[in-house]
Amino acid sequence: MNKTGIRVGVLGASGYGGAGLLRRLSRHPNATVTALASRQYQGQPVDACWPQLAGLFDLRFGTVESVLEACEVVFCATPHGATAPLVKQAREAGLRVLDLSADYRLPIDLYEQWYVPHPHPELYQEARYGLVELHRDELANAKLIAVPGCNSSTVNLVLAPFAQAGLVTQSVIADLKVGVSGAGRGQNAQLQYAELNENVKPYKLARTHRHTAEVELTLRRIKKQGRQLMTHGDALPEAAKVSFNPHLIPMTRGILATCYIPSETAWTDAALIGLLNDFYQADPMVYVQTELPQTKAVTGSDRCIVSARYDDSGYIVALAATDNLGRGAAGQAVQNFNLMHGLAETSGLYKEGIWP
Repeated sequence: MNKTGIRVGVLGASGYGGAGLLRRLSRHPNATVTALASRQYQGQPVDACWPQLAGLFDLRFGTVESVLEACEVVFCATPHGATAPLVKQAREAGLRVLDLSADYRLPIDLYEQWYVPHPHPELYQEARYGLVELHRDELANAKLIAVPGCNSSTVNLVLAPFAQAGLVTQSVIADLKVGVSGAGRGQNAQLQYAELNENVKPYKLARTHRHTAEVELTLRRIKKQGRQLMTHGDALPEAAKVSFNPHLIPMTRGILATCYIPSETAWTDAALIGLLNDFYQADPMVYVQTELPQTKAVTGSDRCIVSARYDDSGYIVALAATDNLGRGAAGQAVQNFNLMHGLAETSGLYKEGIWP
């Protein structure tokens, strides 16, 4: 590939998130992938892992050290817990980092409640949470961006306008239907075809899903300051809890979030759509529509589609659809990369989905 631009490396490039990053960076006008790493495919060419990328990269999978020596910016598409030491190594080498794991998304005490003891908490203060539509002003020139989780991004994007309007005052229910690729590429008996086909099953209910913490933290910040979110270290107010309930369905990719917001006030559907439009009118990667969202419309894309209805049983029903590997991972990471470097926000991204 004969192209110049910011020299970019990808760690964990043999995972689904890594594949999505390579797909977008291959068409990015301001980025050049100079190195990538994978333990499983070390020494092999890109197409040994990803046949769909054959001929697009004249690279072989290398080591972490070879990546850090060859780039200015590194994307870490690596597991929670294992990523923080890689981030530390990259920052000590003077590189900017986009971390797709959860290791710098949450305040350290909250992270350790939901994940594992944190090996490098000292870097948290320089991390910025990369939900672009809510944190855009914090991301320019950032050195370390924590790319949000796929489920939490989907829920936060549709709840944020209602939280800013003061409507999230009680506990909210978030019901999610999630494609299997969100679990990653590793081996797991519960993710085999025979277990998933013609089956729908809930998982990690009753406040056991780790993305719950991201959603509640964002809603608490919005409740206090509206769209101008609080920065690290600010005292957070109390806020309603979120009943966060994902269901795994026999679909490769996609998330449909249906959120129920108690409301003592009756609304017209048009008023709810207007509220969403007012909030997102300047955001190119969130699309508000009157029709109800569906996952096929965002397959392969980096947009979030949102809508809402009023249910006269006393609920605002807010809906969002995303591709968990696009807007929920690689696309959001590249969107953050663009803002980090002062580039056009949509460079390298896909607005259109793939249909059929």
